[in-house]
Amino acid sequence: MAKLTLKQRMQAGDEAFAKTGHLFGLEELACKEGDPGTYEAVWHILSNLCNTAWATGCKVSSSPIAAEGGDALWGLHTPTGEAICISRGITAHAGLLSDMIKNFIRAGYEEFPGFKQGDIFENNDPHYGGIHSPDFDMCMPILYEGEIIAWASAVSHVADAGSVTPGSIGFLNPDCYSDGIPISMEKVGEGDRFYPWYEMRIRSRTRTPDFVMGDARGRLAGCITIRERLYEVIAKYGLEFFLEASKEYVEDSRRYAVGRVKTQTVPGRIRKSQFKDLAMKGKRVLMGKQDKDCLFSLPMELHINADASVSLSLAGVSGTVPFGENISPTALKSGLMMGYSHIIGFDMFNSGPIAAWDIEMPPAGSWANPFEKDFQAASGVAWAPAVTWVSNLYEVFGRLFQMRGFVEEMAAGSATIMTAEFSGVNQMGAYLAGLTLEQASNGSPARGYMDGENSAWCIYTPEADFGNAEIAELYYPILFIGRNTEPDSGGYGRFRGGLGHTAVWMIYGTPGLEYQCGDAGMRSKIIVNHGMYGAYPVPPDRPSYAHDTNVKELIDAQQPLVHGRGPAEASEISERVKAREMEVAAIAPFVTPEPLQDYDLIVHPIGGAQAMGDPITRDLSAVESDLNKGWVSERVARDLHGAVFECRDGEYVVDEQASQARRAEIREQRKSRARPFRQWWSEEREKVARKENMSTAVTDMWRSSMELSDKHAAEIRAFWSLPDDFTF
Repeated sequence: MAKLTLKQRMQAGDEAFAKTGHLFGLEELACKEGDPGTYEAVWHILSNLCNTAWATGCKVSSSPIAAEGGDALWGLHTPTGEAICISRGITAHAGLLSDMIKNFIRAGYEEFPGFKQGDIFENNDPHYGGIHSPDFDMCMPILYEGEIIAWASAVSHVADAGSVTPGSIGFLNPDCYSDGIPISMEKVGEGDRFYPWYEMRIRSRTRTPDFVMGDARGRLAGCITIRERLYEVIAKYGLEFFLEASKEYVEDSRRYAVGRVKTQTVPGRIRKSQFKDLAMKGKRVLMGKQDKDCLFSLPMELHINADASVSLSLAGVSGTVPFGENISPTALKSGLMMGYSHIIGFDMFNSGPIAAWDIEMPPAGSWANPFEKDFQAASGVAWAPAVTWVSNLYEVFGRLFQMRGFVEEMAAGSATIMTAEFSGVNQMGAYLAGLTLEQASNGSPARGYMDGENSAWCIYTPEADFGNAEIAELYYPILFIGRNTEPDSGGYGRFRGGLGHTAVWMIYGTPGLEYQCGDAGMRSKIIVNHGMYGAYPVPPDRPSYAHDTNVKELIDAQQPLVHGRGPAEASEISERVKAREMEVAAIAPFVTPEPLQDYDLIVHPIGGAQAMGDPITRDLSAVESDLNKGWVSERVARDLHGAVFECRDGEYVVDEQASQARRAEIREQRKSRARPFRQWWSEEREKVARKENMSTAVTDMWRSSMELSDKHAAEIRAFWSLPDDFTF
């Protein structure tokens, strides 16, 4: 009997799952049940094998993004592409890597050009399942006695992908033709070596080819590490055990996730709406069609089914935008898998849990599924709306966990993510483009029983790491003169979100450096980090910069410099520095109008996460502690938390009795402002019907949402009692 091709094995696996409800038809886990000790030991060995690949690959990589920030990932997969285990790093890519391998198989590459030992395949093209061009996805088949027994995979976020603007956060890209160098489902090497023309293309079409090729060699080194270490595992435990156990690990993880959903949630429908803006009207843009503000609708409708499977819909999602913030459904699903791992928690992080999902394809022509109707849509920083949408998971599952009494499992939503990217000539005379990793260390969300952690979390990776300042200073012509916990940045509630931080950079050692304050999930004109259960939101992040300054004179005179943001009414940069050009509270994202020069300053904030609960129920001792640590301002403590306090010899002391009385007053004031819902609804309905005070960004968003989903349009009209032909 002829052996099945990989494509046939994929199809057989799909049929077995449809028939039995178990991946690969594994109704029993024979390896686990027959030898649980070896089963568990081999899992940890394989997991550590991937982490060894991460450590090796990051050391071989040359860009600060991978070498210092660890912004990369390696994985081990079954012959048909399912992820068995994944390394530390940017776990948001686990699903992408799995789908990439499956796409190579579906496309018939097994027949032509064939899969041989040492072959190197890559993709970074969103049209074929990638997320955005700076994320180079790689895979290599692993053969044993002529048969494919596994795949090794890797991804790294490169410093520059050759897009129309320098760097790797291409929010300004107007179309896919400006997104940079495409590696479109290609074989890029063989015999464990890249083809020479691959390196020629990198050198011809990226601004930092040494960084990009260094990262490519890092990916390759990590994949070879997986392959060689895997042979050692097989030599010790046998090929048959590895092949059977690797499938069981994936099914085992599926069962684990289903069990968590079954025990900790309740069946039914739960929905969450969220929005993201892109404020670009009147700013430096590349094409006339971009001179506009955009607003994204980021809806999530989730059904917990009776069998503990999960159905997801984006009905109501808005249309594409003329910027690099559109994403393929494949990439969006991978981001969802990462968020699911945060919320549900995987005993074994692999492809298993996504088998229990039924994801409705987002409407064609939306930012979440652009290419069928808008092939030219750009994806320069496709993560931007995705990470904000994935944040919805925290709230929908938090409510479900509370219903079952699992308060300790609850978490409010994620922080905003604002990137900082530089391009120009560095202190060694070399041209560079690249990120600092500040955005990879946000505050973590408030939990149902405690505050979030400060600058110790990131939605797209479980291991926050903003890198060492000293290392960033070796790559970029910047000097850190401040890196501080940012007070009031974690929302206001019974439990506050973890606080973010602010980096302050002085430009030094360059004839000119461009600062791009980018968009990887931040919001600028709408409410951000709105919180749960009565928590208050924080204002949007506002970066600052000063160009052509007197900072050198301040240094020579040993005068105070800028080390943080300071209060909004008297920011440090405006109080201490004089400059020809100064933006104290710039509306992000943007690119500086002129290259910055020596002694110019940047104040770059990174948001905290969301809070939970009414701020006037916060423990007064926690308010007092935050005051003394400088983590909350007097205004917020007084006006939002209702605390009455005084400062004695530099130490804040909260008056418990007076504070409780003040909180009682706040409650009465709230009652006096309250209105019956029917009254509020009637007044708001008239405003909606007249489209009163709605900017073009708002009406464009709602119009496209309604055009893309008849069901969503009908719900909007029904809720507001609007005519059947009403549109925005």
